[in-house]
Amino acid sequence: MTFATRQLDHFHKAAVSLKLFSRAELNDEKNRTLIEKLYVDPLPNDHVFKTLLADNTTLIVGRKGTGKSTVFQRVQHEIRKNRSNVISAYMDIRNVFEASQIDPVTVEKIDALESAMASNQVQKFLLYKRFFQTLITDVRDELKGQVEQSFLSRLKDRVSGTSAEVFSGLDAIIEKLNKPDYENIAGIIAKQVHSKSIQQESDKVSATAASKISPTKIEGEASIAAESVLASERGDEEIYTQLLMRVIGINDVISELKQILNSLGIKSLYLFLDDFSELPREAMHLLVDALISPLARWSDFIKFKIAAYPGRVYLGSLDTTKIEEIHLDMYGLYGSAGVAKMEEKATDFVRRLIEKRIQHFCKCDASMYFNMRSTDLWRTLFYASMANPRILGHLMLYAYDSHLIYGNSIGVQSVQDASQRYYEDKISPFFNTGKYRLVFEERSSIYSLKELLERIVARARAIRQEGSRHTSVSKSRPFSSHFYVSHEYDDLLQSLELSFFVTKYFEQSDRAGVRVSIYALNYGLCTKYQIGFGRPSDKREDRLYFVDRQFDYNAIARAYMQENQEVKCDNCAAEFDLSMLPALKMLHMRCPTCNQGHCKVVNLSRKYGDVIEAIGPELLLPDAELGIMQTLFHEDKPMVAAEIAGELDCSGQLVGRRGKHLAERNLVDRSAYGQVYRYRLTSQAKAAYFSDAGASELDIPNGD
Repeated sequence: MTFATRQLDHFHKAAVSLKLFSRAELNDEKNRTLIEKLYVDPLPNDHVFKTLLADNTTLIVGRKGTGKSTVFQRVQHEIRKNRSNVISAYMDIRNVFEASQIDPVTVEKIDALESAMASNQVQKFLLYKRFFQTLITDVRDELKGQVEQSFLSRLKDRVSGTSAEVFSGLDAIIEKLNKPDYENIAGIIAKQVHSKSIQQESDKVSATAASKISPTKIEGEASIAAESVLASERGDEEIYTQLLMRVIGINDVISELKQILNSLGIKSLYLFLDDFSELPREAMHLLVDALISPLARWSDFIKFKIAAYPGRVYLGSLDTTKIEEIHLDMYGLYGSAGVAKMEEKATDFVRRLIEKRIQHFCKCDASMYFNMRSTDLWRTLFYASMANPRILGHLMLYAYDSHLIYGNSIGVQSVQDASQRYYEDKISPFFNTGKYRLVFEERSSIYSLKELLERIVARARAIRQEGSRHTSVSKSRPFSSHFYVSHEYDDLLQSLELSFFVTKYFEQSDRAGVRVSIYALNYGLCTKYQIGFGRPSDKREDRLYFVDRQFDYNAIARAYMQENQEVKCDNCAAEFDLSMLPALKMLHMRCPTCNQGHCKVVNLSRKYGDVIEAIGPELLLPDAELGIMQTLFHEDKPMVAAEIAGELDCSGQLVGRRGKHLAERNLVDRSAYGQVYRYRLTSQAKAAYFSDAGASELDIPNGD
């Protein structure tokens, strides 16, 4: 079969539209939005879309690529089109956080102040303050843009004058944000220090100094003093929250904003917060405690819509009974019925996604490109993607490269090949770049997880070699892609799941009647290591196949924890046995030895300890910069920031800032390319970070 160039180009556009990152818009050649035409809800009756559109705070949870940002776009489009009394604003929280970071010159100036605290403490407070200022400013810009684009015709009937006059109130709010009331800051800090005898003497000095500084210099000193409140115990965080609210006058800002919107007939503001889980833990807590939670309590017109990763969300004092929660990963969407129904619904979602994209971009049926003679095709696409739209887009592009352009339609084998390539290019490198992360605990944890994955995969291969009566394929190669563990080990597997090495597949009662979590290994990983994926389905008893005792991996998880985890206090360094973890959790992880520190579970890599220790400190980089280099290495071509961002699921601005840092370290070449910059990995970076070709490979015993 031969495909015309036009047919191939249209298929390529359909595939690219599925793998678009985060906020990338689905637009046609005339820049008109396609979101309404292309949106496919994973649930019947557009249930996910309608839930997000409802007038309440909503939390949408899913791994990368599950469609959180796409649902946000669909809801915002509906608001602009049909909800005249509602306006929305979108915030890429990770990008706002990155933009809020301060430069080293500011740190040097603070270090020069005689009464200053440690520069790292000062930097933390200044960064958080700028974070909030940037957040509010960006909300204003989003509001103004939406009003100008969507409501201007209606505004003309309600107000007179130009659009500049209409939005002058919003401009006035920004002006106030840029001029905080620092005189009040000094007074509040002095009062708090005076009333708390437990504060350190250095805190008193810095607070006193703040009250004596002239108006032109008070910003730095007041921030320094405020840090003393931030550094205090958990019980003082409400004081810090009140202080921050006073600093930037959030109550006044919201009141004025509400007044402006009410004058336009707008009764609600939907605030979409994307990439929430990409924030550092401290910033996430601060965002919730000092902004989201107070606004949710005090304001009846702001409705938060928050996108987060499973297990990586902090809700603080938010009333969870009033929050609607939606899960976009497969089990969260379809796991309420039996495993067969779950697989059927997820497979149908995959089919609907692909068919709609093909119909729109290619103006034909999917059978033009996919081999429909194979009854297992849609099921294989589901296995390979776990119903993740972005992964589907990547698989289609890989199949395009390997089959379509050579005149071959996409069948089961091409999907398997594409899945293995996706695993090797996008998932497996997690271990290679992980050893260069800045934080030692993160490096150790990543390699510790590699040890755990190696044990799981080795066991799956051993089951394959042993043979089983439960197989409809081959006595020597039974299905062994799934395993089950007790719920207590879900947290242990969470990082592997977020990185797509495993996926929570189902929950079921084991043979002893105990409820357990069933996980599936990545389909591409199984293809690479020749592990049979799936389950038999010929007999009724096959529905219990996943909880056969040979797939009980509790012993593996238990042994791994005993060998590679320890519980340690972050204050006095006291160590505790893992058996004490349930009791420590009841104490909210407060250390029973010193009663001041908090206990943490630390992952240690016994097997790869020497590898981690051998990494020189000059090679350590933030995760975002490692991701940029990883993308440039695999693509092996010059790329602009937007292209790199598309692979990393982040903004082009973030890539631009981090790319500049990498260029300064001679790790990337950064050259002008029209109005933007183009990046290429240097030979120095390739030699330092990518010379060990086998670093991402799993150390697993050989055998057929």
